[in-house]
Amino acid sequence: MWDIGLGTPEDEPLLGIARLWVEGRDPLQPGGCGSVRLLPLTFEHWRHLKPDDVVTMHEARALIGTARITGISLPVTPGS
Repeated sequence: MWDIGLGTPEDEPLLGIARLWVEGRDPLQPGGCGSVRLLPLTFEHWRHLKPDDVVTMHEARALIGTARITGISLPVTPGS
């Protein structure tokens, strides 16, 4: 779950869900860093993000990591 900078009507962070995978290396160790890819499951919530934005990863409500957006690939829609 990722805090993507949006809020709920109750003033809580809107946590977006995204699949994550590490690029071309062994799994990250606690405290480590590396290149990863995120695949949002609700892409419409993520559309406002741009390169250099930072999002935070959560396990339940606890902060467990951060990611800096370095690039964005938009999904391909049929007929486009």
